[in-house]
Amino acid sequence: MRFVLALCLGWVPMVWAASCPLSLPVSELALLAQSSAPREGQGLRLPLRMDPRLRLEPPLAGETPSYLSSRNLEGMVDDAIALIGNAEVRQLGLSLKADRIDLDLVQNALAAQGGVQLFRQGEFYRGPRLSLRLGTQQGQFSQVDYEFAAMNARGYAEQIDFVQPKEIALSDVTFTTCPVDRPAWQLRSRFMRVDQVREIVDTESTVLYWSDVPLLSLGSFSFPSSSRRKTGFLNPSYGYTSRLGLELSTPFYWNIAPNRDLTLYPRLVGRRGVMLGAEARYLTRSDSGTVGLEFLPNDRVANADRHLVSLTHSRRFGANAALSLRGSRVSDDDYFADFGESLLVASQRILPATATLTGVVGGWATAASVQTYQVLQDIAAPIVAPYSWMPRFQMNNSARAVRVSKVLPATDWRGLVDVTRFSHPTLAEGTRVVAATSVSMPLDLGYFGVTPKLGIHATHYSHERSGRLDETRSRFFNNAAVSVATLGTLANNVQPGMRSYSRVLPTFSLDVNTILERDTFWGNLPATQTIEPRVLYTYTPYKDQSRFPVFDSARPSISLAQILSDQTFTGQDRVADQNHLTTAVTSRMLDAQTGQELARASVAQRFYIGNQLVTLPGEPVRTQQESDVFAEGGVSLYQHWRVDAVGQYAIALSRWQAASARLRFDPRPGYSAALSYRFNRDTLDIVDLAFQVPIARNWYAVGRYNYSFQREPTAAGGQRGLVEALAGLEYDGGCWVARTVIQRFATGANRFNNAIFLQIELNGIARVGTDPLDALRRSIPNYRMINRLSPMPAKFDNFQ
Repeated sequence: MRFVLALCLGWVPMVWAASCPLSLPVSELALLAQSSAPREGQGLRLPLRMDPRLRLEPPLAGETPSYLSSRNLEGMVDDAIALIGNAEVRQLGLSLKADRIDLDLVQNALAAQGGVQLFRQGEFYRGPRLSLRLGTQQGQFSQVDYEFAAMNARGYAEQIDFVQPKEIALSDVTFTTCPVDRPAWQLRSRFMRVDQVREIVDTESTVLYWSDVPLLSLGSFSFPSSSRRKTGFLNPSYGYTSRLGLELSTPFYWNIAPNRDLTLYPRLVGRRGVMLGAEARYLTRSDSGTVGLEFLPNDRVANADRHLVSLTHSRRFGANAALSLRGSRVSDDDYFADFGESLLVASQRILPATATLTGVVGGWATAASVQTYQVLQDIAAPIVAPYSWMPRFQMNNSARAVRVSKVLPATDWRGLVDVTRFSHPTLAEGTRVVAATSVSMPLDLGYFGVTPKLGIHATHYSHERSGRLDETRSRFFNNAAVSVATLGTLANNVQPGMRSYSRVLPTFSLDVNTILERDTFWGNLPATQTIEPRVLYTYTPYKDQSRFPVFDSARPSISLAQILSDQTFTGQDRVADQNHLTTAVTSRMLDAQTGQELARASVAQRFYIGNQLVTLPGEPVRTQQESDVFAEGGVSLYQHWRVDAVGQYAIALSRWQAASARLRFDPRPGYSAALSYRFNRDTLDIVDLAFQVPIARNWYAVGRYNYSFQREPTAAGGQRGLVEALAGLEYDGGCWVARTVIQRFATGANRFNNAIFLQIELNGIARVGTDPLDALRRSIPNYRMINRLSPMPAKFDNFQ
């Protein structure tokens, strides 16, 4: 007897999903599977695999047909039928095989015996006897081996009761996520309930076994069958650091509502005391945010209460207006150095708190902001607080391809208005108003592109209060004998006799570029090589600004993109006099078929016509007639190697002023390495190595080594020595993972923190121990969890 299998298959990008009716004989389905095999001359393809997102949607109305097959069929139509020998029953989402199947068509029920195999919606069962009501999907199965694709789990049960379509009860059951060929651990329970509606697995009288040895009695407990949130205690964690000692945390998660939750995390800190923490999250149609709190009463080391408060809030007012609140505050300067769990957190020195109201007014994007700071001082490397905005108003607008006349070409336009009152406890204060606009006209002249641009920058500053050096010394330098020069670009802001000023300056630039191409080869690969020369001329007249205060201006990090712009400084306090010509050329090697960039090289240099007189305080006037040479490049080596480099070379001094290089190796998930070096004369000299590599079957090594060769401390606090070191091992046991990691990182000048991580993860159940995953993700580029390198099973992997 030949049967036909009814399926619903529909094509959406990268996944087969149920959407349209289709009937195919099984032989034709086999042909579909074979069609993915490589044909002669096509090369090797990946094997056909079910996508984990594949799902089966029931029809909108009516019942689905059943398909029967067996060697012998006995009984009466519309009464009872017996399928004997290789018996099969199929419905949408259900497949049943057995030696014998008795169907009661009146009760819409069946009984199967002998080599029974049942598949339904990603669940696969195998046993000797089954009784099932097809309409309600209720029934019983005895002595069952089972597999749940959604949890990648399997086990054995003396009896399974099908309570309803998405709920089953298992008695005298074993449960594991281990593959059949690599058994390690299993849960043995007197009773287990799998509720797919709540996505929860509840167990009673449960014991954790490891290699048939009872390891831990768990009693009655539950765990999620998916990533869905659930109220209850989270996995406890423990750890050890040199600054805090032994730590133990038992978080409690409260799923208040689908759009609100609260996490409480009491934390026992061995050397400090008991810390209480909480984090609340909320989400509505117009509001979303997070509120965090940490409180440690009477720190035994600091002899004081310690706390952290953080807030992130966003509210929308209609389609074009929103309010944003963001900020954090701590009790003392050493809070992050003591309790920070990473180099990034421990090195925080400035904590902004910002409130911003944004909207659109008359086509202009507008923003009103207030921003203040908390400065965390390190006695060995003190810093001055940034200026606060009290308040700041900004308006931006731009338009492309605007035609003011049918005769003139289209133009691009950009406008900015910025009004800011700058506030500081010891430095000069005042209000600065900036209005800037620019108009450019891109012209396509065939072989060349030409873009003339004209901009106007107008500034008015109203001075309110002069700064005082003695107050700055007292507040930020603990009355140390520091000079005005120590303040760097803020040196003008403590000078007496500061006045209000107004300034209007135009800027003209002319940008000329072209692209030349030719066909060539990259090894044996057809490729396209480009040569892209570019010339930029910029002119801004000179105006003396040497006594103007500096609130937010700085000299940007030099790069190829920056040297090809018409801006010398960031911020609005300085408008540099410019009369220079910048030349650059870029060459790329592109894959002729895919367009992928195989290699790139660029070089640029600026030639000055006269000296640049406008500088930031403390900077000398430039007298050279040509800039340093800037170069960058990158090349893909073989299939998995990539090298990128950037450099700044001073011709007059015959030395490199700045450089960075990075070598990456990334052959596959779970196997990557990166080596980088960054250098900036007198401020930065650092090497960084990070990797995740397999070293033996199922074993992986992880590590990072970040070291600074800087000879002298800088104003930013940099110094010679170790910045961060991390080393560890990971083992993939097939259904469990062990991770052990040690870490050392700087928390300030001559201060370090050491941490030890040890974690055991039972796939799909829980993680126990100190969690190193955040540290690994931050420290190692492209880090991947080794138990998630392969996709989860699809619902239909066991379909027969």
